[in-house]
Amino acid sequence: MKKLMRAMAWMLAFVMLITLCACNRSQPPALEDIYDTAVDLIERSYAVNDLVFGYGLPVWQADSAYAATHYIYSKTPIYENVTEYASVTTIAQIKTMMSKVYSADYLESLFSAMFDGYAYEEGVMAAQISEDAKGLYQHRSYSPLITKQRIYDYATMRIVTGDDRTAVIRLDSHLENETTTLPVELVLVLEDGEWKLDTPTY
Repeated sequence: MKKLMRAMAWMLAFVMLITLCACNRSQPPALEDIYDTAVDLIERSYAVNDLVFGYGLPVWQADSAYAATHYIYSKTPIYENVTEYASVTTIAQIKTMMSKVYSADYLESLFSAMFDGYAYEEGVMAAQISEDAKGLYQHRSYSPLITKQRIYDYATMRIVTGDDRTAVIRLDSHLENETTTLPVELVLVLEDGEWKLDTPTY
């Protein structure tokens, strides 16, 4: 009888532990709580994507008539001068712009590639953007990785999984001027009380 009572006590404790774990398991936010933020982040990501992966910053091209007429370069440059028409004028402004959209973990590798460069088996990749007291410069060899933005159908947005600090959303999308629809999953993470994209939107 004592063995039976002991076994029942252990079983009851086990059931209570499982129930407690289930109750403590955090749930992703409700769609209505994250919908507007997700839309805002995706919309703001377009400008970041264009700068980082797309056409980059506007520059005075070394082989342009304007550069020759105004004697911008005394010799063929490695970096071309970013024009005064750029929406950002410092690396700090670029980082701030990117940090308002993407998570710190995602940006870590991007910052390194953009502003420091990196080494790989075939050689060294120079930084995409440089800065000195005179302003910003973009590497002359830079070419866009993406030429079309991905457009999202926000009406199809739904939460797939997540917890109290992560939300994986899925929504239909298509590239600009194309009709092929592709479902895409995006990850949002909560950082310092603010949701940020943890995956690219292109």
